[in-house]
Amino acid sequence: LIQGVDRFDPDALWVGGDVGEVFTVEFVAELVRRAAVAVDALQMVNLASLSNESLELLAVGTERVRRQVDAAGVAIAGHVDTVRPFRKDGYFTATAWLKKRLQLSGVEAYRRVQTARMHDRLPLWKAGAGVGQVGVAQSEVIARLAANPRLDDETLHRGCWELFVDAMELPYIEFEANARRWEQLADAAGAADRAERNRLRRDADITARDDGSWRLTASLDDIAGAEFSDIFGHYVQAEWDADWAEARERLGDEATMLDLRRTQSQRRADALLAMARAAAACPPWTKRSLPTINILIDQASFEAQLRGEPTDPLRYRDVVCRTQSGHELHTADVVALAMIAEVRRVVFDAKSVIIDLGRKQRLFKGASRDAVMLLATACAWVGCDQKAEWCQADHSISWKAHGCTVPRNGGPLCRRHNVFKEQGFRVVRDDDGHWHTFHPDGHEIV
Repeated sequence: LIQGVDRFDPDALWVGGDVGEVFTVEFVAELVRRAAVAVDALQMVNLASLSNESLELLAVGTERVRRQVDAAGVAIAGHVDTVRPFRKDGYFTATAWLKKRLQLSGVEAYRRVQTARMHDRLPLWKAGAGVGQVGVAQSEVIARLAANPRLDDETLHRGCWELFVDAMELPYIEFEANARRWEQLADAAGAADRAERNRLRRDADITARDDGSWRLTASLDDIAGAEFSDIFGHYVQAEWDADWAEARERLGDEATMLDLRRTQSQRRADALLAMARAAAACPPWTKRSLPTINILIDQASFEAQLRGEPTDPLRYRDVVCRTQSGHELHTADVVALAMIAEVRRVVFDAKSVIIDLGRKQRLFKGASRDAVMLLATACAWVGCDQKAEWCQADHSISWKAHGCTVPRNGGPLCRRHNVFKEQGFRVVRDDDGHWHTFHPDGHEIV
């Protein structure tokens, strides 16, 4: 592939030795140079000449190398944090030395030190990171959990293996949600304290800026934020629908999303103003229809909360306590809200079907559509993070193929992937609730 690479011997990188052995500067410099040669080879590949299979192999392999290099950097940061070799030069923390000597941001330097401390407590995670099995971002999440002073070593080790498997097998967004849910269950007191602080610190303000514009800032607790987000989403969708209708009227079937007259940011701003105008036109004393906010909680967690019993953190995969869009909520807040607020509560098991209306209509509507959209927090197509509220309820087995209009045969698909699916692709949901996307030739897209 590249001249000289064939002379590179990976075994020559083995530098194990007795404790206390000091390697020369020249030896370490040669070690780094040889590693750099290998990395240079990856950068010099003619990407345009690769087949799709080769490109995927290169992408996956390069990512694994990147993870291993990051793990080596974390190990170095951990050693600096332990022995403080540069203290005599006025660097009182490893973060300060790493930031200055390696030209890192303060956040990046601290991240490496925090991850190294997590590796000291969780050897399994250190080993996985060292061989590139887990991503850098996933390691950062676990490092943040390990920094929680209320989580002792025994608690961390109990949840370590399951979270390690999740880090290897699940998309990052699902892994992060699982990790946060595990922490909430393992540190119930801390989660309750954070929820209470968020309620006490709620705030909203609008200020005029020197350029004539206005800046709106707000901070809400979990439940209030979920309600606001859902209402806001309806107004943003209405603005998008208006733009799309205008584009279709102007250009007909040739219209695409590139022809919309406003950007997404502009539509969000206009939607917020539309919300305010609607509120002003409907004073508090006027009876008005409020939107329905869907909150999902599993039966076991709901009943345990009612009895005042803790939930085993190792059940985190089975615990459901979130909004329709996937925002995690505290079970105590949801149970309390279910008692007094005008919120529809949906209690379901991870493998259950919510309702079955039979084959009476072609399109998912009303309660049937709600049930379909509750099955996922985002577009069911692999790798798509478009939120479910921006998606369409779609048949997994198409109507043409005699697919039933029932929730178990439906799922949310964004507009683009709904159209793409008609080219022979299949999106199906297995018995465990996981979505899979299949190419027209039959292989699964991963």
